[in-house]
Amino acid sequence: MAVKPALSEVLSTSPLAIMERHAEACLDCVHRLAPYFESVQSENWRRAEEVQQEIARLEALADDIKLDVRKNLPRGLWMSVSRPDLLELVRVQDKMANETKDIAGLSLGRQLKFPTKLEKSVFKFIATVTDASEKAVEVVSATRELSRTAFSSRQVKAISAKCVLVERIERKSDEMQSKLRAKLRTHEQDLSPIDAIFLYQLLSNIGEIADHAEKVSHRAQIIAAS
Repeated sequence: MAVKPALSEVLSTSPLAIMERHAEACLDCVHRLAPYFESVQSENWRRAEEVQQEIARLEALADDIKLDVRKNLPRGLWMSVSRPDLLELVRVQDKMANETKDIAGLSLGRQLKFPTKLEKSVFKFIATVTDASEKAVEVVSATRELSRTAFSSRQVKAISAKCVLVERIERKSDEMQSKLRAKLRTHEQDLSPIDAIFLYQLLSNIGEIADHAEKVSHRAQIIAAS
């Protein structure tokens, strides 16, 4: 039977493979955001709780990978990628999962749903944020592939182009959030003041996921260019 290499050995020989695995675990959390709010908007709180627990489980998995990386990442000069750069990458990736968990926890704790007339715009917003996250993880994956081919200049340029795309999607999410906040303001009279405050907070938190995704792509780009 083949013996699996120790994590420290894997990290020293292919550190970006572990970063990619962590990024994918964080993305799994983000992918649960739309199903979660589908349950919320239909007031299926039992199903919403199930999805929230799934998000929490996936976030814990991402945390486990992050802790393993921090514990086992070698300090030697013979690593193919800078240790501080890898630690920063795993930190910003983790924020995507953490933010998703916080959003679901806040919404479920108060059983908060958006006004029905905002639903279509909210789901488009979530789809855009998810798209930013997916594209950011693609940058991480491309950086891993690049490390196998001695970081060729043409591939570095391709990664830069992917980062520009993430930036564009993030700006789009900012614009969508601004429009949603304006729409929400017209419904304030139908909401309790506390619920209105928390709905604005939810919009901000959802937008933060795209911000984190942009930072992930930038950090991966730094590694690719180093």
